[in-house]
Amino acid sequence: MKNHTFIFVFWELLFLISIPAITKAQFGHVEQTANNKPTLVILGTYHMATTSSNVINIDVDDVTSPERQRQMLELIDKLKTFKPTKIALECDYKNQSKIVEQYNDYLSGNFELTRSEVHQIGYRLAKESGHKKVFCIDWGIFPEDPLYNYESYSRQHPRLNEYLNNLYEDNEDIAKNSAEKITSRTITENLMARNEPVANKKSHQGYFKFLRIGKEDEYVGANYLSWWYERNLKILTNIIRFTESPDDRILVVYGAGHNYLLNQFAKESGFYEVESPLKYLMK
Repeated sequence: MKNHTFIFVFWELLFLISIPAITKAQFGHVEQTANNKPTLVILGTYHMATTSSNVINIDVDDVTSPERQRQMLELIDKLKTFKPTKIALECDYKNQSKIVEQYNDYLSGNFELTRSEVHQIGYRLAKESGHKKVFCIDWGIFPEDPLYNYESYSRQHPRLNEYLNNLYEDNEDIAKNSAEKITSRTITENLMARNEPVANKKSHQGYFKFLRIGKEDEYVGANYLSWWYERNLKILTNIIRFTESPDDRILVVYGAGHNYLLNQFAKESGFYEVESPLKYLMK
């Protein structure tokens, strides 16, 4: 009987001891009341490869040119001063295994970096920092409900269609102006501009223009904006899930359009010490 009691107590203690480890692995090691918290830096960037997936898209010069590559190495040297322990990238979290395999190919010399900032900044910095893997944190599943699709909805209503066309025209002007500035600046200068708080706030406010799309109980623009908030909350959730220690120093490389919300949510969560990337870009 005594032996049985001992075995029961032993396994009960073992179970209790194992709970923190299981919890950390599944839910992340973050605590709002901790004296020491993980450090988080969110580096907003422009998309260095051609893309058509954003509200505003821009064509930029080739980041693989000799001069841009020299500037890229300067940027990596600046970011290394943050001493990141983990690097999170704008790639679908479902592709984590594939991206780690690709990154390992890069480490072994079997993968050539594309123009993407995921590769040019993320892979390079991770290698320079001695990391064995990188982390995918993107989530972007758009609802099938047509009352979220502001474009198809607006096309059915002449006045809203005109409003949306005017928004698109304004966006094209913004894109053209942005592309011209990118060409005339170094990579670091471009990233500094995209991480200025005033610029981030102005960029974020642009999403609220979609609130005017809809009528009566059809809150199409509001639905779209709620999805945008949801996306960024889930991106932060993915960061939380791989946070393992209060000593973690996590660098997030992401499209600058996410800057405002990701920083806001990370600060409001109380889970991280959030630093501005400008602190390191200006070195």
